[in-house]
Amino acid sequence: MTNETNGSQPGSISKAELSRMQHRRRMMVAGLAALSLIPIAISAPLFPRYSIAGFLIFVGALFCLSAAVVIRVWSVLHVGGRKGRELVTSGPYALVRNPLYVGTLFGAFGVGLAFGSLTLAVLLSALTFLVFDWITRIEERRLRAEFGAETFDAYLASINRWWPKLQTLPPTGRMETDGGVVVRTMVQALMFFLALAASHGLESLRVAGWFAPLIYLP
Repeated sequence: MTNETNGSQPGSISKAELSRMQHRRRMMVAGLAALSLIPIAISAPLFPRYSIAGFLIFVGALFCLSAAVVIRVWSVLHVGGRKGRELVTSGPYALVRNPLYVGTLFGAFGVGLAFGSLTLAVLLSALTFLVFDWITRIEERRLRAEFGAETFDAYLASINRWWPKLQTLPPTGRMETDGGVVVRTMVQALMFFLALAASHGLESLRVAGWFAPLIYLP
C-alpha cells in the first residue's frame, strides 16, 4: 500500500502528521527490540541447539529470515519509485495491502527462532504485529480520504490487510524502482541475520560461564 501527499482533504492526515506516526512506529519497534533483550538475556532455549528440535528451529529461523529479505525487497521493487504518487496494486501489493510489514513480521518471528525459542518467536511477532496493525489503520484512514471512499473501499474489498486471498498469481505490473530505497531496504532486511550471530555469541558466553539462564523457554 502506498500513500499520496497531494493537498489535504477533509478528514485526511497531513504529511507531517503521517511522518510523525511513522517515526513513532520506528521508535516503538526499536523499543520492542530493546525490551526483547531482557527475556533473551535471562533465558535459554529448552531444546539444545544440537538436538533434532534445535536443528529444526534453526532451519525455521533461516526460512523466516530469508522470507523477510525476499518479501521486503520484492515490495520495494514495486513501490519504491511510485510511493507518494499512486496506489500500487501489483506484485506483492496484489496479495496483501502491507507486504513490507508482512516481511518484517517474518523477520521478527525468525529472530525469535534464531535464539532457539518458539516462545520468543511468537512474542516478538505478536508485539510487532500490534504496532503495525495500529499504524496501518491510521494510514488507511488517510488514504481513504485522499483517494475517495468509493475507490478505496473497492481496494479494501479486493485485497486483505494481512492475509492473501486464494487467487491466481498477482499481476506483475510495472516497476519504478528507487535504487537508494532498495539498497537501504536490503541492508535493513539483512540486519535480521545478525540475530543468528548474536544467538551463537550468547550461547558461547553461557558455555563459558559468564552467566546462567534464569528460565528455559520452549
